Amino acid sequence: MSKVLSISVAAYNAADCLDKCIASLTDNSVLDKLEIIIVNDGSKDETASLGRKYQAEFPDSVVFIDKENGGHGSTINASLQVATGKYYKIVDSDDWVEKAGIEKLVKALEQSEADLVLNSFYTVDEQSGEKTYKSVFDTEKVPTAAKTLADIKDSYNPVMHGSTFKTELLRKCHLKIDEHCFYVDNELMLYPLPYVETVEVLNFPVYDYLLGSVNQSVSMKNMIKNRAQHVRVIEKVSKYYTNQVTDPAVREIYLRLLRKILNKQYQIFFTMDNKQAKPELLAFEKYLAKEAPEIYRLVPEVIGRKGKMISFNRKTGYKFYGVMLTLFKPLMK
Repeated sequence: MSKVLSISVAAYNAADCLDKCIASLTDNSVLDKLEIIIVNDGSKDETASLGRKYQAEFPDSVVFIDKENGGHGSTINASLQVATGKYYKIVDSDDWVEKAGIEKLVKALEQSEADLVLNSFYTVDEQSGEKTYKSVFDTEKVPTAAKTLADIKDSYNPVMHGSTFKTELLRKCHLKIDEHCFYVDNELMLYPLPYVETVEVLNFPVYDYLLGSVNQSVSMKNMIKNRAQHVRVIEKVSKYYTNQVTDPAVREIYLRLLRKILNKQYQIFFTMDNKQAKPELLAFEKYLAKEAPEIYRLVPEVIGRKGKMISFNRKTGYKFYGVMLTLFKPLMK
């Protein structure tokens, strides 16, 4: 039977959480229509053994890839090479899916021909287990009648947890995600958009996204540690936007996500020690000014309270950056 949905599961040292993830993908009535691609990214624990066990237990539905460590992007690249499903979705190994949600999604995908299919999802607090319903739209009324990106450009927020792409489209745009790099889900969400001609909006949750772990790359401690990778992704996406994105609807959606990740990047700079942060901040601003001038001009507008400080420092050549940061740091959070 041909597969409806290929699900890529990036697994790095995931022995303590992979059971829950894979159980949620296999305990349903649509398993025969799923291709679950577990990619062991050079784990040092028992992840590889678990992957082989799942493949042996579900030979018609689980594909296991064992590879050297290359980061989340490398697992996407590896799974996309072998994916045979009509559609393609990412599920991280510490996350899981709703049984009813994945069943309804697969049934919808069987009938759909949209390039991009959107769902709501849940965030789950790691400590309390509390689930919070999340939409991919900045509006209470979900635009379920939407057919194109132009229909959703005013409220759509591209997030991996709520998105399923047609596999053919990802290959058409020659998707290649950065390797050895965190935060590449932004690349996955943005690079294919210029190729998306049709969308379908499904008004039910599929994905459970775990939040609150100190080990997550999105914790501020780890974002400071991995800041060079965050900068790298912003620079690449900003340059791509500047040089290759022409459609007005796509540009608006790009800018919505860029606003969020730019805000986070300047928060990183302002959280760091001044002497360490200043040269990195100047190098980042120099890159944007040269390679993505529109984004550079937008920065003060999109980063909230930090914007006035950036505007003043640009005018004064950052001579007073240290003093201002000391005075206003409490307001930057």
